[in-house]
Amino acid sequence: MENNIVFNVVLMLAAVWISIYTFSFGVWTWKKKNKFGAFIVMLIALVTTVLPFIYLFL
Repeated sequence: MENNIVFNVVLMLAAVWISIYTFSFGVWTWKKKNKFGAFIVMLIALVTTVLPFIYLFL
């Protein structure tokens, strides 16, 4: 049981790390005046953060 919790925490940290990196790319894209591309990239970052949490709690 305890290994399962550690594994879930590691997966959540990986998902958050990926989301932060993706979100920062979205900010960079926004600064380059590509607002639609930045919106889509930030949407992907949001999904990669929220989806693992949904699976964890369901």
